[in-house]
Amino acid sequence: MISNYLGVLSVLGIMFLILKWINLYLWKYCITNLIIKIPDLNGRYEGEMISSYLDVNNERIKMVCVMEIVQNASKVHIHTYIGRGDNESSKSETICEELFLETNSIYTLYYNYKNVSDLQVELNDHKGTAYLSYFPDKKCLKGNYFNERKNNGEIKVFFKSKNLIGRFNEKL
Repeated sequence: MISNYLGVLSVLGIMFLILKWINLYLWKYCITNLIIKIPDLNGRYEGEMISSYLDVNNERIKMVCVMEIVQNASKVHIHTYIGRGDNESSKSETICEELFLETNSIYTLYYNYKNVSDLQVELNDHKGTAYLSYFPDKKCLKGNYFNERKNNGEIKVFFKSKNLIGRFNEKL
């Protein structure tokens, strides 16, 4: 009686393993592009963020922006580190993400995030939304963000490395 189900369970198990491998590893290779065609965004990106928040001179603040992206075929997760000079002032983590192919064949990464700020700076914890277009020829993510503090701005980051360090810079 049990032997009647072993064949079905074996086929399901093999199918599960194949789908798992595609989701975690094989999606990056051209052999799977027939079924899954998404860009590989994995890695560390560095650039700048320009905020609508005004400094003491009544000018928009420019900050260093570092994004670390972890991705497989079914999900994307982003950690962002913001700072000035060599000092991190805040970091955020995505809550939900969507990578969408636009009608112009450019992928746009939409996400909501939760930001945690260093208590010694003028920023405070908040939530927000961002949408960044991916330009594969430049390995660049560029777009806009807005948050519940009624600030908004632009983000432009370029791919630097597949190596993730989990923080703003090499300094601990």
